[in-house]
Amino acid sequence: MQKLSRKEREKNARKEHILDIAEAIIAERGFEGTTMDEIAEKAEVGKGTLYIHFKSKSAIYLGICERGSKLLNQEMAKVLLLEVSGMELIEKIGEVYLQFVQTNPVYFHAFNYYENILNDELVAKSELVDRCEQSAKAAMTYIVRALQIGMQDGSIKSTFEPHELALIIWGASKGVVNMAFLKQKRNHMRILDEVNFSLDTLIHGLIHLFATGIKNDHQSKN
Repeated sequence: MQKLSRKEREKNARKEHILDIAEAIIAERGFEGTTMDEIAEKAEVGKGTLYIHFKSKSAIYLGICERGSKLLNQEMAKVLLLEVSGMELIEKIGEVYLQFVQTNPVYFHAFNYYENILNDELVAKSELVDRCEQSAKAAMTYIVRALQIGMQDGSIKSTFEPHELALIIWGASKGVVNMAFLKQKRNHMRILDEVNFSLDTLIHGLIHLFATGIKNDHQSKN
């Protein structure tokens, strides 16, 4: 790997500092309630410097998305190193995801933002979007690999197509997390008040539901 010059290291450090500040402000006020002026002021950089690193607030949010994706992928990659069955790998990936979104809701909302702007041609062509896409593909690869391991070791039914099943797991997980975060908002569907649930109970219920459905109960005892 090529060694970075001091100027490049300083530039990268400033960029990370800006993301740190923006992440904290967005976590407190939300994306819409955050301004570039406030980010520049709290990061103690001029607006010109801010725009050198990030051309818009959207670019900053995509930077947060990329950061969060990398952190989540690192944790998921660790799971695949465990010497356990594929079924256990899927359950542990679910637990990692639950812990991550509980601890870092700002990243989850940034993931959603990235997905929602893909129809914006100007934004969708950016390098940041490409990097977020690569991180999303990597996360999907980890889920697919865990499923394939389970089908090979007999702990998961082999009647499923692993890529399709991974998409179902990913989509369902996002759905229940969205529902839990919706309930935390002041204005939400009243139906959410009719059921006593939390993010923790929803995710664990989903993990149990998937485990029940995909577990191979007829695997060899040998």
